[in-house]
Amino acid sequence: MISIPDLRVILIDDNEVDLLLHEKLVTIQQISRTVLAFNNANKALEFLSSNIALPKIPPTILLLDIQMPEMDGFEFLEAFDSYPFKIKSQCHIIMVSSSLDYRDISRTYANPMVIKLLKKPLLAEELKNTIMEIFKEF
Repeated sequence: MISIPDLRVILIDDNEVDLLLHEKLVTIQQISRTVLAFNNANKALEFLSSNIALPKIPPTILLLDIQMPEMDGFEFLEAFDSYPFKIKSQCHIIMVSSSLDYRDISRTYANPMVIKLLKKPLLAEELKNTIMEIFKEF
């Protein structure tokens, strides 16, 4: 349905059920043929840092959970902010959370790297509309 060449979706969430549901949603809705799931934010950062060697970074949607052990979504953003422009310019971050605490909402929208905050479980139309808005020039 969404036709952005080479679009990949990276899911970062400590909840295995949410990872599975969101992966199925992205696949069934034909948002992307490339879906990568990480249940640990550090592993996702390692993967993204390995992308610097690629000649061209594909457009990437990061669906980032807020509340995770070890490294939460905000700590991920802090670490990701130091990444090279080559990677950051191709990554579009959508935060996701099942708890919409006012402090989390405020911190999310205060961060210029975050496009939007979506409530879990993700709704197909809301996710597709957000991605279409990000890539409206395509």
